[in-house]
Amino acid sequence: MGTSIRRQGRGYYAQVSAPLHIVQVNAAYDPDAATGDALLDRYPTLTEWSGALRRAGAQVTVVQRFRADARIERDGVSYELVGDRLPPWLSTRDAPAALVSAVARCAADVVHVNGLIFPGLVAAIRQQEGQQPVIVAQHHGGEFPVRGSGPIGAWRRKRWRDGLRAVDAVSFTAADQATAWREAGVLVDQPVLEIVEASSNLRAVPRERARAAVGVVGDPLILWVGRLTRNKDPLTVLAGLEQALPHLPGAAVVMVFGSTELLDEVTDRVRTSPLLRERVTLAGQVPHQELPNYYSAADVFISGSHAEGSGYALIEALAAGVVPVVTDIASFRAIAADCGARWRPGDANAFATTLRAVCAGDLAAGRATTAEHFARALGWDSIGRQTMAAYRRLHEQKRQRA
Repeated sequence: MGTSIRRQGRGYYAQVSAPLHIVQVNAAYDPDAATGDALLDRYPTLTEWSGALRRAGAQVTVVQRFRADARIERDGVSYELVGDRLPPWLSTRDAPAALVSAVARCAADVVHVNGLIFPGLVAAIRQQEGQQPVIVAQHHGGEFPVRGSGPIGAWRRKRWRDGLRAVDAVSFTAADQATAWREAGVLVDQPVLEIVEASSNLRAVPRERARAAVGVVGDPLILWVGRLTRNKDPLTVLAGLEQALPHLPGAAVVMVFGSTELLDEVTDRVRTSPLLRERVTLAGQVPHQELPNYYSAADVFISGSHAEGSGYALIEALAAGVVPVVTDIASFRAIAADCGARWRPGDANAFATTLRAVCAGDLAAGRATTAEHFARALGWDSIGRQTMAAYRRLHEQKRQRA
């Protein structure tokens, strides 16, 4: 709750205000979810973020698109599921009337819209609500999505710009991520909040038990968790490993992955290299409940990403205290801070040099520093407090201007 001090006669009295009411709006849904409860079970980031805000002192309501209407209460958070006949993934232009009306009925202090890719919805919420509530749109990954040149491209960017002009602020994991959006003319002068978009409840398990479960021995044990895509760039990582591993005679590498766009190329690269064939294990897809074993068994986490909205695998690795050796991109700088080391994307030589330097250091001390950083700055309650402080400032500024 907030407290304001007012003067009455010769004295002062404290007036306790109502909690800040934050309404989270989610415009897309998984069509495979059979019920509202099943849908929420598939969206731990949505429910954990809401719970963190509630613990930070907010009243939280989630307005979520679905195939049918439903109301669910979980852990002090109200979930209003709103049905419509549009496809599960809302287009940039659409703004379902039932969804907009449900947001308006909440009488929010702050409306938090998941994603910058729904400008039509943002504009409709502002039109319905007027200027009173704060509206924040939060970036949830991917490159800048508006493409095209000439009149069509200009028209598309204008439509996005006009929709996002309605927000009071935009939220990115790292402020530098907003640069491409500004250069394209889609964002104008909206304030940028720098808040990591997600956390993880993953917890480390005893190290020896984890290594026994994984079945790979390495000193150090190096872990990759990520899709095999061009953006994740596993081929550059493998090229760097081929340079670094001769200098790390006890090291072993485990690669966990789901999406297999480059599986054939990765498999061929490992199979045709005697060094990689001996030292790299392609574990493939691992059940989510087994991931704590892989993270807890590892000493070093590696990534070759060229761009990320945040970096869920990196966040999970930090939660388990795994020292990161990741690319020097904006979101990874914001998440990892001073933990581990970073290297230039696409540069196998830089990766090899950086990995060797980190492995030559005190990895036990690095693991402890990494775990402490996560606990202090990246846990759900920390993100909840950061978000709450930023939203209170925006709300108070708007109240004062009004």
